[in-house]
Amino acid sequence: MNCTATTISAVNHRAVEAGLSPAKPASAAVVYALALVTGALFMALPLPSHADQDPLMEVNRTVHDFNRGMDAAILKPIAETYTTITPLFMQRRASRFFSNIDDIKVTINDLLQLKFKQAAGDAGRLVINTTIGVAGLFEVAGPAFGLEKHHEDFGQTLGFWAIGPGPYIELPFVGPSTVRDSAGALVDTIFNPLQLLQGSQSISLAAGDSINDRAALLDVEELISGDHYVFIREVYLQHRHFLINDGQIVDTFGDFDSGFEEEYVDGY
Repeated sequence: MNCTATTISAVNHRAVEAGLSPAKPASAAVVYALALVTGALFMALPLPSHADQDPLMEVNRTVHDFNRGMDAAILKPIAETYTTITPLFMQRRASRFFSNIDDIKVTINDLLQLKFKQAAGDAGRLVINTTIGVAGLFEVAGPAFGLEKHHEDFGQTLGFWAIGPGPYIELPFVGPSTVRDSAGALVDTIFNPLQLLQGSQSISLAAGDSINDRAALLDVEELISGDHYVFIREVYLQHRHFLINDGQIVDTFGDFDSGFEEEYVDGY
């Protein structure tokens, strides 16, 4: 695995440790913060430009500024309050619960991508964590059975079947995306059982999911640098490319000495 793939793999592991799914749809602030986690490990690297994939840059920048403002005014303060008043073990249980629900979508997209062995493992994760793990509140499948978390969504499935990403877009209240990922996120909502709940229950759980994700990423915001919009765009597109190609990517960063991996990767 090359330097870039190793680094992003470490990011995915870090996200799983927090109970996050790097591929799931989320609010604008949550996607933005997840991009920060990925970008934190690229701080010293010259990110390749995807400007040719961003023909709507002027509009996207306006939406990006709006999303940042909404995050600063609403979601971030709520997340900070949540981490202050909620014990850490309860935060982890919430993360595990939502990660377990995400495994339904993951398993279905495994099958749609003809990854039958992985689908069997992810289905096993879901059953074990839902039963022995008490509705997913505890991670049992990984430590006890070696069934590790995977990240698949319908946007990746479309990519698997050679459907191109289309232009990069930033959506109000949703965040960075592409035409393909936006369509995929809509399909993935069908696989989320929380959609079956009515009224305030559904809204409360969706809000809890977003707040929990945002809270888990508060510590990395200061690591962003340069043009905020460009940084998030490049990191998002690199990360999605990594996921869609299952880690098999071309190292666009060139050769780096082993010190990079020792400093930024080994700790994860």
